[in-house]
Amino acid sequence: MDNRELFENGASSTSPPTEPVQDEQKTVGADSISAREEKLREHIECSPTEPVQGESVGDGFPVPPESQPQPENATHWYVDLTREEYVAFRMLHARVSGPLRTRVVMIILPLLCCVMSLAIALEEWHLADFAGYPDPVLLAAAVLVLLPMFYVWLYMPHKIKKTAAAQYDRNVSAGMSFTGRLIITPDYLEKVGPSATAHIPLDERTLFIENSEMMVFVNAASPALVLPARCLNDEMAAAVRSAADRLPVNNRRFIARVAVQGRVVTALPPVEPPQELWVSTFTYTVEEYTTILRGLIVSHYWQMAPLTVTYAAVLAVMLGWNGAELTQDTLLGFGGYFLLAFAVMTVFNLVIPLARSKRQSESLTAHDLTMQVRFDTLAMRIKGQKTQENYVLWCDVDHVYDKGDFVEIVHNKRGTLTIPKRAIEDIAAFEEIVNRCRGK
Repeated sequence: MDNRELFENGASSTSPPTEPVQDEQKTVGADSISAREEKLREHIECSPTEPVQGESVGDGFPVPPESQPQPENATHWYVDLTREEYVAFRMLHARVSGPLRTRVVMIILPLLCCVMSLAIALEEWHLADFAGYPDPVLLAAAVLVLLPMFYVWLYMPHKIKKTAAAQYDRNVSAGMSFTGRLIITPDYLEKVGPSATAHIPLDERTLFIENSEMMVFVNAASPALVLPARCLNDEMAAAVRSAADRLPVNNRRFIARVAVQGRVVTALPPVEPPQELWVSTFTYTVEEYTTILRGLIVSHYWQMAPLTVTYAAVLAVMLGWNGAELTQDTLLGFGGYFLLAFAVMTVFNLVIPLARSKRQSESLTAHDLTMQVRFDTLAMRIKGQKTQENYVLWCDVDHVYDKGDFVEIVHNKRGTLTIPKRAIEDIAAFEEIVNRCRGK
């Protein structure tokens, strides 16, 4: 069989599987967003009563109280998370320990630098009796230093909210349940869902945040644990706060006291697991991983090429024009500075990373290079030996390419999953599964 006839022919770079994004626990199902949320409302009963402990949690729940013993002093409740609460959690985390934590500084400093650059440019122009033009370098610097301010002030919050809302919608459309059973012990907190568990140890790696809308535990080794005020009563809030008191003082961020609403979740919706279609566990060789890594570097370079050209052009203007009249020599100077800046950025963004790729691959162990890929009726699931499982919905798969010794699956426009053909026993059956799941 000619492998070139498999899948779609096209030029695309090869790269390692996308690293998973740590998030709330993930499960999969087949219903649409609205249908899933309606089903969730039908199976979740909310009441202002005390939390039910040791209650039956319905079909599909893998860890009933009687099947897995917990410490005698463990406390149990049920919590869930809505779309608005998920977006609010992402914004809260960004402000406390994410990209927005230095927002005020990133706004004030560029503004001060802009004012200083404009003042110096105008003063020099005034000393020259307003002859010619103000210094273009100072004017360009005044404009450039404002870009970080607008990015942090306007674009970044909008991007965080939009990304969080889209992520929640995708998870719900994939059958993810944000409802779970909360377990509080003296040593850790857990939120056990239909297919995954968020385990938060009470140690120096865990961050606790409380404001009027929610209580949050964040740990880099586990999905975040978000407890919205809607699902908390006074007893639950006190128990969570008591657990947070075991953390180091520097790991506790108290913004405001949570405004408990007392509508305690007392049941979980049933979840029907998807049908598994194909599974393979393989270990990349050093040569394979080097090829994939180099493809990723080249792909990233071409994606960043427009930005590189823009930066080189700006530097050429700043270094090659002194405010005088444009002449042929000035244009030649622009060209020289542009080529120099472009060459320097190409060396740092392409040449040096390619030179280091072989050494980087050789530094990895077989354990690091081992990957498990599973296909089911809803998604591709990717799991590394040191990473949490990530999934890609079939509706997010853009293209499937035959790359010689590899099969490359492009998803979400830029992400790629690269599978060695030696890990595929039946290439025809693999092709049939991929095309059927993609609806082709």
